[in-house]
Amino acid sequence: MAIVEIDVAGDSDIGLTRQENQDHFLIADLRRQLSVRETNLPDSEKNELHSGCEGHLFIVADGMGGHLGGEQASRTALKSISRYVLDMMHWFLKLRPNDEQDFLDELSDSLRVGQERLWSECDKRNRGMGTTLTMSYLIWPKMYVVHAGDSRCYLQRGGKLQQLTTDHTLAQQLLDQGAITSEEAARSKWRHVLWNCVGGQDEPVRPEALRCRLEVGDTLLLCTDGLTGMVSDDMIASIMQRSPSSSVAVGNLIDAAKAAGGSDNISVIVCRFIEAISSDCETSFDNPSDGDDTTKID
Repeated sequence: MAIVEIDVAGDSDIGLTRQENQDHFLIADLRRQLSVRETNLPDSEKNELHSGCEGHLFIVADGMGGHLGGEQASRTALKSISRYVLDMMHWFLKLRPNDEQDFLDELSDSLRVGQERLWSECDKRNRGMGTTLTMSYLIWPKMYVVHAGDSRCYLQRGGKLQQLTTDHTLAQQLLDQGAITSEEAARSKWRHVLWNCVGGQDEPVRPEALRCRLEVGDTLLLCTDGLTGMVSDDMIASIMQRSPSSSVAVGNLIDAAKAAGGSDNISVIVCRFIEAISSDCETSFDNPSDGDDTTKID
């Protein structure tokens, strides 16, 4: 069937002021595969036992919790959550539009599982460690996002950059309540104070979940606040539009954050959906146009 070519790249940089990198990122493909140990089938028929890709998984995580605790938190949560998603492979074999909410609920549960894992690993040295986590799962042309914290997921379409996720900070809450302006929020002492994350103290994580339909020509961006705290959305959009490939865009975005001060670790994933081609990757939807509750992207 016709899908798009995916040009994706990611990187993580310690920045200019931190002593360690507490960010982690992941780019992965999920596939159905039968691992053949022995058979007398010819090689051409053995290849038929391997199906095409079921989807693509992108994650960024920004740890917190003091020396070593933040690095451990983001690493542990990312590994635990990606393993949970892998164990959800049964969904990909039968997912239909009517199943989408249940699928999103399962993805949201992966953040709760990650939190339980962090809580189980806490000791006196790293008590309260936690992490932001923003995860995108793609089954063309649908994208599912689950999120906690102030890392972000953006979609660029027609040159316009739109933030899909919400910052789970006290400053954003005050902005949403009309108590402060966007300019005040950008300078607020509460802009880095999270009310929601994976791990942390005793509050259960409250995953934000959304879905949208992708189009050829879209560009996806996942990043930690080491980028967005240093570089404006307008500048991010301009850099992404000018960069000839995802790998160049990633490098240019990290360079821009460092040129602006590089006060935090910087993690970036850029994914471009380029042109329709014929592929062995198959969507799991019978009819991708079914369902009218998809998040609208202008």
